[in-house]
Amino acid sequence: MPDVVDIAIETTMDNRVWFMDIFGSWVEVGMVVAALVVGFAFVWMTVRKQFGKRKLYKTNPGLLTMPDTCFWNAHTRINETLTELRVKSDCARVQLVQFHNTGEFLDGISMKKLSLTHESLRNGVSTEMSIKKDLLLSMCVDGLTLLTKDIPSLYITEQLDDSWCKQLLQNSNVISFSFLPLRKYNQIVGYVMCQWCSLSKVDAIDEIDIAEDLERARALIEVQLDQENRNKSRHG
Repeated sequence: MPDVVDIAIETTMDNRVWFMDIFGSWVEVGMVVAALVVGFAFVWMTVRKQFGKRKLYKTNPGLLTMPDTCFWNAHTRINETLTELRVKSDCARVQLVQFHNTGEFLDGISMKKLSLTHESLRNGVSTEMSIKKDLLLSMCVDGLTLLTKDIPSLYITEQLDDSWCKQLLQNSNVISFSFLPLRKYNQIVGYVMCQWCSLSKVDAIDEIDIAEDLERARALIEVQLDQENRNKSRHG
């Protein structure tokens, strides 16, 4: 009867030929082959994708410039619209503010924020670009409540209820303002605002003309933003 040592040796030798572990070697070879196949497939898909893009751009050379051209055209037109509105309304600032999401709270709820993206200023008037950046919407509830009325009324800062928004306006020397919401798919995605920082300018305001100018500017800006978004979706 063979002892335990002989059995162990015979079992070990069953998988070896010329001192080579056949089973282990085939497993290693299989793993290497599988890795090479996966790597080759990945490289092939990448090359094929790039080749497809080159072929598309070669047959349609206009695609190489369309996304950038659309971006510059849209934002140039927006800046021109804001400047035209500022000149017509004779105000200190005209701003385009857009809402966005950035990060999450600990409970997983998305942080809803606003940022100033475009601004037209009278000479000598300070910008609010560094102030209105990544502001939580929850801090601006009072102002947003007025915004949802969707009426280009003329508001006097001093007459507002005490709030963070009122303090922000006062810190920027805003005596009066008017704004309208920007919408996409019937949702408010931002607003366009006129700000006056001089009593003499406020006294000379024609509210009917300002309302019409604001409505016109909002419509133009919504069209430009929509065209840019459509172009992004088309050219990904």
